[in-house]
Amino acid sequence: MFDSLTDLLTAHPGAKETAAPDAAFRPERRRRARTRVHWPVRLLKDGASRFIETVTHNLSSSGFYCLSPVALTPGEALICTLRLPAHDPRSEQRTISLECRALVMRAEATSDGSFGIACRIEDYHLISGSLPPD
Repeated sequence: MFDSLTDLLTAHPGAKETAAPDAAFRPERRRRARTRVHWPVRLLKDGASRFIETVTHNLSSSGFYCLSPVALTPGEALICTLRLPAHDPRSEQRTISLECRALVMRAEATSDGSFGIACRIEDYHLISGSLPPD
């Protein structure tokens, strides 16, 4: 299927590589290009019983950025499930789920009361099908 996370992320037509909106105001520290995609993601804090449901704003082969209604702490470990469109011509509903262990690298309050969360993907595996139920 895909040999690497980079292959998987670049296989989706219509995705755009972009810098953060305020990139002109701070030096770029990223080592990998970001792709602006809005894919559903579930975040599960270590020891928690309920998922935090949100949507990615951008991602790269090593991490992603999303907004969370719940504050997270840099250094906190998460289990994340991203739902990616499969672009399967046989089915409009087909998705691929990417389950990964991630580490919160940055967490910042936003003006709308949510929290911007930057996560580094530590490890992942692909799961065919849609997101598992709660």
